[in-house]
Amino acid sequence: MATSTHKPNASVADSAVRSMPTLARAAEIVPSSFNESDNTVDVVWTTGARVRRYDWWNETTYEEELVVTAESVDMTRFDAGVVQVIDAHNIYGGVRSIIGVAIKGGIEDGEGRATLKLSVREEMAGIVADIKAGVIRAISFGYNVTKYEITRAIDRTDGINMPLYRAVSWQPFEISFVPVPADAAASTREQPSGGFPCEFTRAHAPSVNPTQEPSMSTTTDAGGTAPLTTPANNETQRAADQANAQAATDAAQRAADITELCVRHGVSQLAAGLIRSASTVEQAGRAILDELARSDASSGGHRNVRIETVRDEDQTRMAGMEEAITHRINSRAELTDNGRQYRGLSLLEIGREFLQARGLNTRGMDRLRLATEMLNFRSGMHTTSDFSALFANVANKRLRNSYDENPGTYALWARRAPNAPDFKNLSVVQLGAAPDLLKTNEHGEFKYGTMTDGAETYGVGTYGRIVSLSRASVVNDDLRGFDRLVTAFGGSARRLENRLVYAQLTANGPMSDNKALFHADHGNLATGAGSSLQMSALVNGRTAMRKQKGLQNEELNLAPDFLIVGSSLEQMAYQLTSSNYTPAKSTDVNEFRQGGRTSLTPIVEPILDSVSATAWYLASNNSQIDTVEYCYLDGAEGPVIESEVGFEVDGLSYKCRLDFAAKAVDFRGLQRNDGA
Repeated sequence: MATSTHKPNASVADSAVRSMPTLARAAEIVPSSFNESDNTVDVVWTTGARVRRYDWWNETTYEEELVVTAESVDMTRFDAGVVQVIDAHNIYGGVRSIIGVAIKGGIEDGEGRATLKLSVREEMAGIVADIKAGVIRAISFGYNVTKYEITRAIDRTDGINMPLYRAVSWQPFEISFVPVPADAAASTREQPSGGFPCEFTRAHAPSVNPTQEPSMSTTTDAGGTAPLTTPANNETQRAADQANAQAATDAAQRAADITELCVRHGVSQLAAGLIRSASTVEQAGRAILDELARSDASSGGHRNVRIETVRDEDQTRMAGMEEAITHRINSRAELTDNGRQYRGLSLLEIGREFLQARGLNTRGMDRLRLATEMLNFRSGMHTTSDFSALFANVANKRLRNSYDENPGTYALWARRAPNAPDFKNLSVVQLGAAPDLLKTNEHGEFKYGTMTDGAETYGVGTYGRIVSLSRASVVNDDLRGFDRLVTAFGGSARRLENRLVYAQLTANGPMSDNKALFHADHGNLATGAGSSLQMSALVNGRTAMRKQKGLQNEELNLAPDFLIVGSSLEQMAYQLTSSNYTPAKSTDVNEFRQGGRTSLTPIVEPILDSVSATAWYLASNNSQIDTVEYCYLDGAEGPVIESEVGFEVDGLSYKCRLDFAAKAVDFRGLQRNDGA
């Protein structure tokens, strides 16, 4: 029978953009072309021949063909003269890996050809000699593909059963001398990363237009019939295509799962083989376990198993007891589940738990004996696991809380210096301003100037006292007395710091020039009736501070920021600095008020009353100039409590220690008014 004919549809192309790494191929050197006069050699760097590679995304092997035409090959880098000749593709080896440069390149008769100019550096002489002699003859070139046209294996007509990837847009990147030329069949089979965008275009096989009528059969030469494409066959083809697409998706997911599993267990070298052998995820898991077992056996044990002790049971128990005791002293202290189990226990009951946990039988012990055992227990040496150390931790926390809750007024105006590394005297160097710049005539010489410096010295001192927690207090479960002692230490330490800093003002000790801190020669001392705390005295004090000169006799233009008074002058200080005042005329404007252009912050310190009820002080901001500074010993910032079992006292002795120092380091930012 005659058959109906129809025109098939045009091919439909699928495209996707993926990240492709830089690839490499073997190239051919022409040793006979070596030109010794200009140190060049000719190479044929590509013929575009087909090579076998691996498609990681589709899990299949394919043939790659480079289209070697002027339209397909981007020769921009050759034209710019930036195609380097390097050592074994070592593009991250810096300039030391550069052997030469391609000075000419082009596409001729379907081949990529180039002339390489080799380096004349001394260290390259041996390499160049080997190239000339033909010892080094293997070269390879790297290239980036930006577009592939893909022909499916089923659509190929040359009898090869694998896809053909034709690189229709690509760029040569570099040329390398290598020990072994790039083997295309052994190219990377790991997932590409950090590459360049590449467009993959795939053409489908022609299909029948579904609007055409079904075809009849056609008569063969033998008189039989052969089936033609029918709608049923089209449906079968679509189902096959869908099945193939799903299989490709499943294969990609399987490859990703296997790769992730291998990387997680540190055996990433197994991934490629498991993927190529079409192993399932379960089979890959068994293979990974077998590999780990072999590694463990060869290393003599289960090296993949690690036991790490973060905190042992004794430490956890001690932390819970410490929380319970601290919470009894201070109800605002944090109490976790670990501490709640000891919350309702007395000191003796907590001590019994402590001793029994360490293997000491406390059955039948009376209260006095139990208290003695608690306080004197030693775990081989004095450690943080001893009961006395538990109380020391509680004491230090309460001491720090009390210390922080009682800040001294000195911190508002004095400067904290860096911690002292030891008890040696510290030297505070004062550097004068740079010398004035002098006019230099044409062709004149610049004159040398000098800078003046001064220094004040002081050292850290140690202060402390000892108190005790008696055995009777433990038996009586009396923690209030213990808490009062500890918190009193915190307040006492802060008051000591306050006294030491203000003593720099009241003692008026000598400076490095052997004159008192406040002295007429320093221009910072006012006496007589005009020095009493009043508006005119503030004006005079501000003026005197403005006129202070530096070590180079330079103008400092300082202004006071703080008004420091005793409690007897408190009301007057607040009145003179209050902003609740509306002047009737301009001469009544008070610029010392809060918000004024030279506002003062009043600081009231009762310590000053014990020396003088009328004296008051002005202090500049320590960011402008040094006044009084204070410091702590490094590692002991604030009061610290240490404990030991007493011999003279039946109980625990606690020593509170403070390492602290203060010193006036410059007189220019301070002003004293005697007030009488």
